[in-house]
Amino acid sequence: MKKQELKYVIFKMLELKLVEIRKEINNISIIDLYNYINNIILKKDKIRNVNDAAFYIMNIKVNKLFEYINYESIKDDSNTIASDLKSILEG
Repeated sequence: MKKQELKYVIFKMLELKLVEIRKEINNISIIDLYNYINNIILKKDKIRNVNDAAFYIMNIKVNKLFEYINYESIKDDSNTIASDLKSILEG
């Protein structure tokens, strides 16, 4: 399978998984899903073919993804006490 075809198939699998995940997490985007796969799942592994992609994408657990999104929002450097106080005081 050509690399471009593999990208297309992976994108379609991500869209399918996103539909399933949106039943549990309403405000998730495909970018969140992509970042989770890239930063967590593919940290040690690599997608070599459609079977690898299907295995990794379809075995994503909603609670693990939810934990990752929460962690990313906590880790966000733009959310500091100073910026929170500033936004509160600006009203």
